[in-house]
Amino acid sequence: MVNSIETRLKTGVVLGDGGYLIELERRGYVDSGSGREKVGTGKGSGQFTPEVAIEHPDALRELHREFLAAGSHVLQALTFFATREKLTRAGYGAQTEAINQAAVRIAKEVAGNQALVAGSVSRTQLFEREGPAAAGHARDLFDEQIRLLKEAGVDCLILETFFRLDEMLIALDCAARSGLAVVATMSFRPMITKCSDDHTPAECARAMAEHGACAVGANCEQEPLRMLPLLRAMRSAVNLPLAAQPAGFRTTDACHCFTRQAAFPDDLETIQVSRREFFDFGKLASAEGIGYIGGCCGCNAAYIRALAHGLSEAK
Repeated sequence: MVNSIETRLKTGVVLGDGGYLIELERRGYVDSGSGREKVGTGKGSGQFTPEVAIEHPDALRELHREFLAAGSHVLQALTFFATREKLTRAGYGAQTEAINQAAVRIAKEVAGNQALVAGSVSRTQLFEREGPAAAGHARDLFDEQIRLLKEAGVDCLILETFFRLDEMLIALDCAARSGLAVVATMSFRPMITKCSDDHTPAECARAMAEHGACAVGANCEQEPLRMLPLLRAMRSAVNLPLAAQPAGFRTTDACHCFTRQAAFPDDLETIQVSRREFFDFGKLASAEGIGYIGGCCGCNAAYIRALAHGLSEAK
């Protein structure tokens, strides 16, 4: 049996996996939504949703296998954007239970006794569309999805790609009631200095730690070098291990997030960073206090293998 995520974090750097939805979109199994709407506004009808878990399970299974072979210690079930409201907007609300259950089952089949399986819980998009008045609805959605993930047998939760701290804290409260260990990561845009409800990285880190996360950090939006300063700000504020899952796309000094670059979502290859940057990031991880390291959008198995090699070279 593999150890719990808390135990693994105490004994060394934990290597996560990479990005699923964009990689599966590139392979033809996920809809970016660009043909129906302007993607990235938070006002869409269901882009990048994870129905691939029930429609093309073999494609998802193969991607898990690739990440495991690359060295991942944790496989994330493809349950990002799998709350009932988001899936309903995509036309899959009636399959909410089936999608969450299938995603966990597939990840567990591949992980076996070699890796942990984390349930991925993301922002609902309700706060972006409706503001803080959506808090009650968001809480109900988190409660339902976390219950489904626990019943399906995940080992832990990764809360990721939350743009607002207030929504993250609601999700952490729901996760605490489940008894599952939680890695909590915020996403910062358009700049790394503050999240969307005006909290600094340090403030976010402290709040997430106080609400029970076993590791706190950032994911998505920035490439490794752009993300590093905000991670250092978080490290200065907490004694917990940091969690880092950078994106594989280059940002600019004027806008620190790839989802607001003109290349998103259909020309992302033009801003792809090299795997060498992830190798270098892996070499830095332990010295920077990063206890959980993986990739997010744009990171396939080659990027995770580069992280693994970087971690190994740093020893």
